[in-house]
Amino acid sequence: MLCFTSLKELQVKGFSDANWEGSKEDKRSTLGYVFMIGSKPMTWSSKKQPTVALSSMEAEYRGLAFATCEAMWIKKLLADLEVQVGTIPIYGDNMSSIYLASNPMFHARSKHIEVQHHYIREKVLRKDVEIKFIKTKEQVADIFT
Repeated sequence: MLCFTSLKELQVKGFSDANWEGSKEDKRSTLGYVFMIGSKPMTWSSKKQPTVALSSMEAEYRGLAFATCEAMWIKKLLADLEVQVGTIPIYGDNMSSIYLASNPMFHARSKHIEVQHHYIREKVLRKDVEIKFIKTKEQVADIFT
């Protein structure tokens, strides 16, 4: 059970990671994320990606997209509990995927990525989430990949 002494000081942050070609059998990547409230993990997941990623950037970008969906679920859950949360930072360790999430001008270079994964761009532009860089050795979600 999670107990919080003050909901006014709630800080939600997420960490997202992926390992490109992690499966030796089918070359599919594994994504993982964890969301923390303060210093306590609230939700986490580790999942093999449904399709083969053509690059490490694509694998990481897909991981960020899944993490963004989770961030929106957390935001809705907390709103239902009458706790307002601002922009949720999601930390990733791949600069290319962070740039792609933040810059819609890269569209020509990312046409092969499924449209559903561009959901993240919409949430970044609306300031529901903010994608931030974190060094790989500080990546909390690394244990899930």
